[in-house]
Amino acid sequence: MSTPPNRILALILLVLTLVACGLPSAVEEVPSATPSPATATSTHVAAVSEQTSTPQPTGTQEPRRRRTPTPIPANPTPTEIWMMELEDWPPMTTQEWPRPAQDNGLCIHFIPEQYHTEEHLEHHISRMVRMRMKWALVIYADEIQLEMAARKFRDAGITVVWRKMLYPEEKYFDWGRDVQLLQSMGLPPYIQIYNEPSIEAGWEDPPVPKDRFMQNLLRAAQDVHNAGGYAGLQFIDGQWLRDALYEFRLHGGEPIFARMFFVPHPYGLNHPPSYQEDPNAVLGFLHFADIFRDEIGFVPPMVAGEGGWKYGATDDDRFGRIDDRLHRDYHVEVFNWFRSGTLSNREPLPDYLFAFCPWLLASKMDDSAWFDSFAGDHTLTIEAVRSMPPFTRRFSWD
Repeated sequence: MSTPPNRILALILLVLTLVACGLPSAVEEVPSATPSPATATSTHVAAVSEQTSTPQPTGTQEPRRRRTPTPIPANPTPTEIWMMELEDWPPMTTQEWPRPAQDNGLCIHFIPEQYHTEEHLEHHISRMVRMRMKWALVIYADEIQLEMAARKFRDAGITVVWRKMLYPEEKYFDWGRDVQLLQSMGLPPYIQIYNEPSIEAGWEDPPVPKDRFMQNLLRAAQDVHNAGGYAGLQFIDGQWLRDALYEFRLHGGEPIFARMFFVPHPYGLNHPPSYQEDPNAVLGFLHFADIFRDEIGFVPPMVAGEGGWKYGATDDDRFGRIDDRLHRDYHVEVFNWFRSGTLSNREPLPDYLFAFCPWLLASKMDDSAWFDSFAGDHTLTIEAVRSMPPFTRRFSWD
């Protein structure tokens, strides 16, 4: 039996109507793996919008932080940058830095011990006074030792660079307290932060974790600066100094540059005072001056906290052994820089070099100690320094 034409037409119209209405089909139940152009465009716009706003962490990596000081995490990633929070102290010119009355630039590294008695301090300070020394570098253990020693040096008219005894990997949380203690006693707060960090022998747990030290250094400098103190950097490796100055800039520490000083250790080995072939010389501080000019555009004040000539040195076979005579002559020549205003290379004494502190005033265990050494006192050197005529060092602005 055939279907009437009008019914066939009706069925066709019904099918077309159902298709036009979008009835689901079995094929449409499986999502397409490729988005439509409209869907792809909207997804890209959302992604761009998300990237333009705050970056999101990827996996376990923390987002990059800039201009917002945050605590250093236990395991920092290379992308994490915290910014130093610094008090807005005015920058200081070289002329404005505090110095002792009748300053003559004569100095010595005190003794290697960090604990003292009052009698011990008085005994050794009296030796410095008889040599007319106006500067010292002094190691201290804690607040009690700092206060006791600071009072004795103040009464003797000696300006001190204070060095807290620490391993480079150690944190110290009382820098600000130490600065305030010195200020309360009317003393300039010269604070050396750490010592010779590039030498593994100075670490409690080598090898040297340089990144950890740099974080400790920045935190310490921030604390000293914020308390109104003067942060003293100390490096014997030029690249470590460059890296440290870079880290300060990276973390917003440039304001510290105008209120910091540097503590070089210009040991002469057995080279004469005029030696300049390499940094192993008492003129080696000039090498670090060039680094500061390259990195920050000027040279901060310097106090050579160690240096000079170790007794018996024979490092360079082109030159003689440091015997009693050379030990005397060479050290007196360096001290005469401050009297004559001329370095051993015949260049003018730079204003930024405040003092030169040879190693070492007194120690039973070190034959380079001027007093009390198992090798005997270096009497020729001691008497020669005592015999120098009194003088006051002159600067370019005098």
